[in-house]
Amino acid sequence: MFTFPPRQGTRPRMAARNARARRRLAGVLASLPVALLASGALSTTAFAAHTPAGAAAVRSGGGDDMAFQANTKILWTASGPGTGQSLGLGMKAGTSPAITALPGGGYEAAFQANTGHLWVVHNGVGQDLGLGMKAGTSPAITALPGGGYEAAFQANTGHLWVVRDGVGQDLGLGMKTGTSPAITTLAFGAGYEAAFQANTGHLWVVQNGAGADLGLGMKAGTSPAIAGLELGGYEAAFQANTGHLWAVQNGAGHDLGLGMKTGTSPAITALDGDGWEAAFQANTGFLWVAPNGAGQNTELGMLTGTSPAISIRP
Repeated sequence: MFTFPPRQGTRPRMAARNARARRRLAGVLASLPVALLASGALSTTAFAAHTPAGAAAVRSGGGDDMAFQANTKILWTASGPGTGQSLGLGMKAGTSPAITALPGGGYEAAFQANTGHLWVVHNGVGQDLGLGMKAGTSPAITALPGGGYEAAFQANTGHLWVVRDGVGQDLGLGMKTGTSPAITTLAFGAGYEAAFQANTGHLWVVQNGAGADLGLGMKAGTSPAIAGLELGGYEAAFQANTGHLWAVQNGAGHDLGLGMKTGTSPAITALDGDGWEAAFQANTGFLWVAPNGAGQNTELGMLTGTSPAISIRP
């Protein structure tokens, strides 16, 4: 099922990756926003996802692109302090936008409009794709190396759909009510990988439209996160039905033994080489990070029912 191009270069040693990640912890926390979403599935502020080619949160020429639902229920974008702009596009209450930086410059965002339709926004210009979304869910989006984007969302039928540059496809895979998918671009032109909680409660992954049940039980009401690794393949993170944080690399799951707060979901990003870092709300209510699976308590308290986001600056 899962085929990835041969890995290039020498695989870094785990100890070296962990040490490097620990040294960068302070910088990671500086770029990690935490915000409330009623479902606890996703942050209401979405940084552009980290891609295998680099940190897509950084626009061509530098800077971050952010998207969020304002307290007016309107979609806003921002690229730093004092740069907020209302796009005048109404969002569905309790949902969050997603955003990704495009390789040629600019950004593409996706969100559930107040009509219940999936909309995309290219550099501030919105488009209604006419695709109905499930109430209370949010889309995911990733940039493609050759240009354009791939988005994923739960349709109002309960199925997982993907959208490439405005063209939707029903994958016929049932999703758990109240959950949202994640999506990432794979290195070396290998396409995309999505992750979602199926209507069976299991974690599923989808590579370029082909789904696989990993047989790993997820906590009800939570959603997975996924990141493409620089040397190929992916790393996913999710809250298992045991309440523990699990990590999955290319289909192989690992219980990290770190307790998560009920109703919350983790975030994940790729590090240099083959590394990764997850962030989550622990069952103590503190924000924890886990570079390459090694848990670290930041001793920062989080609001109940919220989930973090994470992005590594280059």
